[in-house]
Amino acid sequence: MHLILENAIEESSVKFSCGSCLPHQVQELLSTIAILEVTVTELEQKIVSLHFQLSQERNERRLAEYQLRHKSLPSVSDCSSDYNKRMIPSLRCSKHSDSELPNLDGDVFSQDRGLGPTIAMETSCSYVIPEDTLRVTSSLENKKVVPKTGAKLGQHLQPKLSKGTPLIGLWGHPNKLSEEMVRCMKNIFISLSDAAITSMSSTLYSQSSSVSPQGHLSNSSWWSSSERSILSSLVQSPQVDIQNNSEVLSPENVFDPYRVRGKLSWADIGNYALATEVSWMSVGKKQLEYASGALKKFRTLVEQLAKLNPIHLSCNEKLAFWINLYNALIMHAYLAYGVPRSDLKLFSLMQKAAYTVGGHSFSAAAIEYAILKMKPPLHRPQIALLLALHKLKVSGEQRKCAVDAHEPLVAFALSCGMYSSPAVRVYTAENVREELEEAQHDFIRASVGVSSRGKLLVPKLVHCFAKSFVDDSNLAVWISHYLPPNQAAFVEQCISQRRQSLLASRNCGIMPFDSRFRYLFFPGKA
Repeated sequence: MHLILENAIEESSVKFSCGSCLPHQVQELLSTIAILEVTVTELEQKIVSLHFQLSQERNERRLAEYQLRHKSLPSVSDCSSDYNKRMIPSLRCSKHSDSELPNLDGDVFSQDRGLGPTIAMETSCSYVIPEDTLRVTSSLENKKVVPKTGAKLGQHLQPKLSKGTPLIGLWGHPNKLSEEMVRCMKNIFISLSDAAITSMSSTLYSQSSSVSPQGHLSNSSWWSSSERSILSSLVQSPQVDIQNNSEVLSPENVFDPYRVRGKLSWADIGNYALATEVSWMSVGKKQLEYASGALKKFRTLVEQLAKLNPIHLSCNEKLAFWINLYNALIMHAYLAYGVPRSDLKLFSLMQKAAYTVGGHSFSAAAIEYAILKMKPPLHRPQIALLLALHKLKVSGEQRKCAVDAHEPLVAFALSCGMYSSPAVRVYTAENVREELEEAQHDFIRASVGVSSRGKLLVPKLVHCFAKSFVDDSNLAVWISHYLPPNQAAFVEQCISQRRQSLLASRNCGIMPFDSRFRYLFFPGKA
């Protein structure tokens, strides 16, 4: 009888061959149970989606109200163009407006326009301030950076890098150059974040704003008291005994980088416990002074990209080089343009932002989808649709710089600086394959969790990645391979309890991709 009930829940059909020997009324009851289970699942998904939208709208309204009350804050308004001209490295002005989707020529910032290894910079004094990040509104004057002509291109074999090699000579060591770019941009973001949090956090927190999605905050800050009371019976019904599982689960006040409503935090999230979180920044004169050393260093690094030749790098060298360059370029673009508020604006930004490498202009979009050969992201359908509508144009010479084959694990290495993105780390040519496997393992361990009702919560990024290897019925088993033994056993225990309580058809919940601004940085390696 128990097996028949499970089958009734898992099947949406009203006919059950295994129950043909049962009385007609029992068969009708089983059919009704199946229909109700499907309906409940759909309604729960709608509730999660609606409350996520409500949270986003409320955050936007609260930040708008905050900005109206604090228009005179110096970190937002006092940023002179002359100072920024000196401090922001290698930024140029684009002729495209935010409302346009630029042509996918790959040469929007080509060397013919004299832009060199630069990234475009809008000067319109009208940054759109997202609901989750504090940014400066200023008009930055641009300073052209022209690469030295006649510079010798990088050779196939990178000469051994000594400890005393100056930064200006890193163009002969492409991988070391890309590594330093990531480290440098990481330091810039952390510096600007420290300056912003010091001056702003106490004011914002006193207003109970959930603009910054910091994992340190209790997830109860996402919802109002009325919302909590409405959802208490649906989401918070106690099923998992936290006290008796204290070795596996942790209280709400611990750092959980991928906390969502109703998710129980692991006591041990692995390497992500060491990550530094940047969920907002302030880019004013004072903050740029704070990061001036790193900004000057980054400019020196960017200028050297035009001199190197990535064509002759080995497969692993290309893989590590382009991953690092992509992550540095996205961070640089956010400093220049601001954080995009939609996938459409992000896609536009990924085409605008480009570095000149070895005489060719490589945009962020070209790096991800042509050079690294990543597939359209199923966990971000709007980006996938835009890729289908706008084919990237990459020259034959540029394609020679691409990796030999698509590496699926790169999905856990590229970061767009969003709440659901993986942490940024430095990838080395010597160990890039092992580092990618570690990135996958760390992300799954930190992001996957269990709800208070015993449901396995899986990020959409992980779910879409896993579809290439397992079906949904084996998803929990596949994920358990990346969890410590005690956590894997706990997941199996929760799923077993749900089977016994006739909830087997809803063992897993897929968490939508959250595009709010947030970077996670792993500690640097020596």
